[in-house]
Amino acid sequence: MGVTAIKRAGGKEVYQLAFSFMGVQCRETVSRPHSKASLTYCTNLRGEILRRIEAGTFVYTEYFPDSKRASIFGHGHGKSHTIKEALEAYRDRTRATLEASTWNPYRRDIDNILVPRWGHMRLTAFTPADLRAWAGEQTISLKRMRNILLPLRAIFSEAKEDGIIRVHPLDIDLAKLVPIAKRASLYVPQPYTVSELCTVLANIPAPERFAFQLWAYTGLRTGELVGLRWPRVNLDANTLTVSETTTERVDKPRAKTAAGLRTIPLLPAAVEALHALRPYTQLAGDRVTVNPRGQRKDKAWDTNKLEGIWKRAHRGTDIQPRTPYELRHTFASQLLSQGENPAYIAKLLGHKSTEMVTRVYGKWVSEGEALGFDRPPRRYGMEPLWGDTKSISESA
Repeated sequence: MGVTAIKRAGGKEVYQLAFSFMGVQCRETVSRPHSKASLTYCTNLRGEILRRIEAGTFVYTEYFPDSKRASIFGHGHGKSHTIKEALEAYRDRTRATLEASTWNPYRRDIDNILVPRWGHMRLTAFTPADLRAWAGEQTISLKRMRNILLPLRAIFSEAKEDGIIRVHPLDIDLAKLVPIAKRASLYVPQPYTVSELCTVLANIPAPERFAFQLWAYTGLRTGELVGLRWPRVNLDANTLTVSETTTERVDKPRAKTAAGLRTIPLLPAAVEALHALRPYTQLAGDRVTVNPRGQRKDKAWDTNKLEGIWKRAHRGTDIQPRTPYELRHTFASQLLSQGENPAYIAKLLGHKSTEMVTRVYGKWVSEGEALGFDRPPRRYGMEPLWGDTKSISESA
């Protein structure tokens, strides 16, 4: 009763389920071949629907995601889109509302990870079990996993708001699905010694060498180095001001954070690098560091180019290759190990408090504290690396 076998034109066999919901007589079809097992399945399905209607927990789109009748009851818009459709719509819609540094990673994760994995599924079909299966296959950190899932979490939040789904399938504790070793970042800075730093720098031709030297003796973030302009450099006062950044090849007229807006006093080794860069870049434009072999009109660096040059500079040495971002860590760890105040280093790095410094650089903070009151004079960056700063460009 309430389940009728129907054979449509062309021979397709379906079952029609009849039930009353909110005073409306509803008839929906389920595509299954006619058989005793199919009849039992459809009868049980109708019984489940009736029980949920009585309990007040029935959501039309959970059972009939493509039914136009669903919109009558405020359960979605009569069609459950695929995850691919929802993700791509979210991707295209947020391009104008998100920073490029946020949107580009979203786009890559949507196109390369989320759509290939779940794009074929209906929004209403996704369950926590699908998430658990994926999480169990991963070898990435918990932080990376959460970042990948941000667009997916967003589209399911929208689907819940629209009444397409009743329960958000990502509202579970992701940390419990991840091996203990992956729940926290295992990253530890690998700063260079001064000897290692000079050896690697010597393998880089001018003017690129001096961009990396400036990085190592100012502790700038990658985007801050790329975005630095000559008007922010004061060689009379030996300072530079960080007031803008470049991320994902987009220049931003502001620092990364409020704490990122800062003025950095220049060590002699940083002053040497700036003097060496002037004849190459100051007259060519306002960027302090440029890629002289780049194809872009403004010659701005990108992360891959910087990493490629730095990696090649390790060839022929016994020095373990690291990413150039370790130059920022080198700046911080060297000064901290010489007894510099962690609060002062946090300010130079653009952090609003010492929490990050003590957590990331705890080993070097302890080394500096162990020196006590009798610590020797600061050494890092206090001497030019290559000699006369006024003629360095000619000798490089």
